[in-house]
Amino acid sequence: MKENLSINLKNTSKFISFEEIAAFAQQSARHLDTLNAGTGSGNDFLGWLSLPDDILPQLDKIEKTASYLRSVSDTTVVIGIGGSYLGARAVIEALSHSFSPLLKSKHHEVIFAGQNICEDYMAELIEILDKRNYSIVVISKSGTTTEPAIAFRILKDHLEEKVGKPAAAGRIIAITDAKKGALRSLAKTNGYETFIIPDNIGGRYSVLTPVGLLPSQSADWI
Repeated sequence: MKENLSINLKNTSKFISFEEIAAFAQQSARHLDTLNAGTGSGNDFLGWLSLPDDILPQLDKIEKTASYLRSVSDTTVVIGIGGSYLGARAVIEALSHSFSPLLKSKHHEVIFAGQNICEDYMAELIEILDKRNYSIVVISKSGTTTEPAIAFRILKDHLEEKVGKPAAAGRIIAITDAKKGALRSLAKTNGYETFIIPDNIGGRYSVLTPVGLLPSQSADWI
């Protein structure tokens, strides 16, 4: 259902004229038409225009996978960089209790890796994971971005040593390209559950795809 919106501009006259506003409105309408027609520069990355509708068929699988991660582990480590983790982190922090780490109740934690190559960060993360029953969600379209690739190699080896290779494969979820790339090949070889990063959606808009939805759904909101 469409609704008309109105804006009261009476207090803007000291700063901008009605003629200037009208000119900007015309420009905005032209830009919107260009976006909807897919004829402008960068039109190969306009998948965000049809989000979240395009992802709706995957929601059931996302919810079931998130429930599975919570059932087999007490922690999910999300490995990604840039848009592959910032959106999910923002959602989780916004919807969680402001002081959730200080609460005594047990809940499923979502923590992050692969956004840097800091030796201390990784060593301290391993120290925490030694005492945790954890799963991994690794996010990379190519699988070769340096920071996530290093983190995934270290944590995959750590998880396999901790629970065994077959069990580890069941706790690793790969979100990657539909057909190609190092991570897609690795997931196929090892039998990881996978989700697809759409080709026409850049990292900044990926929070409404499995990239952001699976980690966010995995968290316990407290």
